[in-house]
Amino acid sequence: MAVKYTKVNEMKLVAFSTKVLEKTGMPHDDAFIASRLMVNTDLRGIASHGVAHLNGLYVKRLKTGFVKAKPDIKMYSGAPATATIDGDRGLGFVVGHKAMQEAISRAKTYGMGAVTCRNTTHYGACSAYSLLALPEDMIGFSCTTGGLNAVVPGASGRTAGMNAMSFAAPSNKEFPFCLDMSSTMAAWGKVEIALRTGDMLPLGWTIDPDGNPITDPKEDEIKKGAMVMLGGTKELGVYKGFGLNLMIDILSSTLAASVCLPELFQSPSTASTCTHFCMAMKISGFTPPEEFKKGMDRLIETYHNLPKAKGVKNITIPGELEWALVLDRKKNGIPLDEVVIQSLKELSTEFKVDFDII
Repeated sequence: MAVKYTKVNEMKLVAFSTKVLEKTGMPHDDAFIASRLMVNTDLRGIASHGVAHLNGLYVKRLKTGFVKAKPDIKMYSGAPATATIDGDRGLGFVVGHKAMQEAISRAKTYGMGAVTCRNTTHYGACSAYSLLALPEDMIGFSCTTGGLNAVVPGASGRTAGMNAMSFAAPSNKEFPFCLDMSSTMAAWGKVEIALRTGDMLPLGWTIDPDGNPITDPKEDEIKKGAMVMLGGTKELGVYKGFGLNLMIDILSSTLAASVCLPELFQSPSTASTCTHFCMAMKISGFTPPEEFKKGMDRLIETYHNLPKAKGVKNITIPGELEWALVLDRKKNGIPLDEVVIQSLKELSTEFKVDFDII
């Protein structure tokens, strides 16, 4: 079906989202941080994790009290370069941003910094945090657990979290290297987009409790289904996706002495509670930053110059296409589909915030 898109202004969208979040009781600085990270995600073309979630996920949970507008965030540190943050069920954007800033701060002094977070909530796309390290001439890494929407290989139904990760490194090129991926075949947000647009799901993304593929994104079928781990089948390496999923659980949940798979089964109500892990590595602790960036340039150029398969014009690296979208959308606007536009209009009416985003 034809989907209508409206292009909106980046800075106006940040301002609008900030005002809406403030209306829920969030302090201005926290509301701005969350809005900025959300819109950054839309700039990169990750529509599954941007302002599409503002109304139905974040504001909804703030209104019910599941997410605290003014959390009492606390930190424990058992070593100079590491720490654990208790987010007091604050909005994940705020907790995740604090974690990465703390990791960067410790990396400035000790060469590396790592912070794991418990008792927090959905924080959007992992790249929003890994990229924060790059202006400091650092490498950034971020990962998060998600809702109980994935299936463990060999199991039936929703038996694992929608875990994701991002790794980012600077270069002298216009764009940085930025890997941002789910440990499943696709993020759950991609299914939400299909539900909005009516597009069919690619074969292999989702299966029902009996292991049969789901390709028609009808809500009654999707609610019974689960996302498949990266690889899809045993023959194609599904246990690699499962291994990545478990690695993220260990860094984000077990290391933080937080909720993970056993607790999710014992108390399904905890499935919306997320955990995060952020790490920053100071490049100068290994090699001069300019030498590293020159090495990155050579690496990128090598891949760009590889012989092309028939019909292929360009070989791109992770983060390259997203950066091209950032440049275009900063200039020409961010396209939002009509369902998202309507959800923002509803917030405008509910909170009496001017709908000035175009």
